[in-house]
Amino acid sequence: MLPGGSTVIDVDGLSFSYVNALTGERVDALDGVDLEAQPGTLTLVCGASGCGKSTLMRALTGLIPQVTPGDLSGTVRINGRGLAEVPLAEVGHLCSSVFQNPRTQFFCDTVAEELAFCGENYGRDRAVLREQSDRAAALMGITHLMDRKLSSLSGGQLQKVALACALASGAPVLLADEPTSNLDPAAIADVRRALGVLKEQGLTVVVVEHRLHFLRGLADQVLLVEGGAVKRRWSGEDFYSMGEEKRRSLGLRTLVDPGAPEAWVTRRRGEAREEGTRVEDARLSCRNLCFSYGDNTVFEGLNADFPAGQITCIAGANGAGKTTLVRALCGLAAPSGGTISLDGRPTSRRQRRAACALVMQDTGRQLFSDTLAGELTIGASRADGEDGERLLADFDLAQLGDRHPLSLSGGQKQRLVIAAARATRRPVVILDEPTSGVDARHLDSITTTLRRIADEGAAVIVVTHDGEFASMCADRLITLTPMDASRSREGDTP
Repeated sequence: MLPGGSTVIDVDGLSFSYVNALTGERVDALDGVDLEAQPGTLTLVCGASGCGKSTLMRALTGLIPQVTPGDLSGTVRINGRGLAEVPLAEVGHLCSSVFQNPRTQFFCDTVAEELAFCGENYGRDRAVLREQSDRAAALMGITHLMDRKLSSLSGGQLQKVALACALASGAPVLLADEPTSNLDPAAIADVRRALGVLKEQGLTVVVVEHRLHFLRGLADQVLLVEGGAVKRRWSGEDFYSMGEEKRRSLGLRTLVDPGAPEAWVTRRRGEAREEGTRVEDARLSCRNLCFSYGDNTVFEGLNADFPAGQITCIAGANGAGKTTLVRALCGLAAPSGGTISLDGRPTSRRQRRAACALVMQDTGRQLFSDTLAGELTIGASRADGEDGERLLADFDLAQLGDRHPLSLSGGQKQRLVIAAARATRRPVVILDEPTSGVDARHLDSITTTLRRIADEGAAVIVVTHDGEFASMCADRLITLTPMDASRSREGDTP
């Protein structure tokens, strides 16, 4: 038994299988999972994409079997209550959740309304609600966003709001599925600090993560899931003392903090093929670029170059305008001023849409076909036959070629849209947080693919907060700073 006293979460012999509604395929998602967690402890669940981690979290929230039907055996108890018998409307008293895609769990218009939503549903006193909301907002560093509409926030800001909502719920258990997927290093530090406070307050925390380094010193136990079963268990101390060779053999991501963005390119400098890039070499350039949403100026006077044959990473705090910038670059959004040039010539939005392949933050928005193989042929003339099969194999998706894309896990969808972007063979490839939900092995395959795309002459542009990934692939770095901190600027490493 872990330190902390009586068991709060008790999972005994949990197995779950279901029939995929899109494919008719029977999926054995969980296989005899056992889990115990006590008050004031944090359990880290890790493993490859598609191994069953998110399914386990859905079982812990009561969504399985009450929302997701299938064949369930074993038990899930929280504070001694079997979740299969607890009405779903009451499960929120027992646990709060943060989903992989926070957009799927919001109901209100503004941040303040969303923070109060859970408590209002349960009829809590308004003064208590305000206190809980203010405390949660302060912990997550979003006090300045309270009056903002959720629709106006970046992906990372939405992630922080979802976490704050979970903290404000007052439930004794927090379940978080990839809570740092879109967060900048400062926000990840906020999450770490908040989790530490929750442990001190006696809450029971379960976190599913691929990014492992930030939980050093917080995790009390670590579970490695493979094929729906718990294959390895460690104490937090034993896990984080693991050697690099062992870590790699288990397919886990780094256990060491990759550092600040400024270090990412420096770390790769010995591998970089050029010590700088002249403006005239740029495949895509922007000059004096400005963008505003109404009265909200996102950036102004931005100058940046994106050379062919190189990978340029764009970093910066959540809300600094990174996603807005790449949407403008690829023609999906209209800047309020400035010019964007392709191969030295000013271009229209229509021309940029034709020249750029985009991998969005929310990959579900760009899946259109009913098979993985079909997805590769959209917008591409050379992605059928052997070429398509090779692309799927490169991303460990060959065995899923006939599956419906929406039936995949989050990490599998991410790999599919990157494969589809490569299939287009366009001169500019833009990726917005391409490693969300991606495990170590597939992090390597994505890095290799982007390097190959750059070597073929494309300009590769990557928005990322993932230091481990950037230190593996970045040739150049552009850092954006929120306008309320200082003017946006190019921070290219020469």
